[in-house]
Amino acid sequence: MFGFFFQMFLLCAGAFLAGVLLTWLTMRSRETAAAEAQPLSIMEEAAGPAPAIKANSRTMMFHTPESPYYKRMKGDAFFHSPEDARRAGYTMWTPRPRVPAGA
Repeated sequence: MFGFFFQMFLLCAGAFLAGVLLTWLTMRSRETAAAEAQPLSIMEEAAGPAPAIKANSRTMMFHTPESPYYKRMKGDAFFHSPEDARRAGYTMWTPRPRVPAGA
């Protein structure tokens, strides 16, 4: 009986450690990409020219001035170009498809 519980413990511990390892590996690749193109800090934003790209770190999406949501979005990360935002792991906004009311 003790052997069964010990085997289950080892199985759960192994699954937990595999999950930790996979999470660490994916976060590590994001950290290296983000290190190449860091979002501007508040001080950098005020000192230099106004950045044209606003990004939301929760959704990992960025908006350009052409976006209909650009003016009403606050943004918690700012970039000077779409390429900088893409290197930091953000994706560009896309228009939502219109769905007819009867569908």
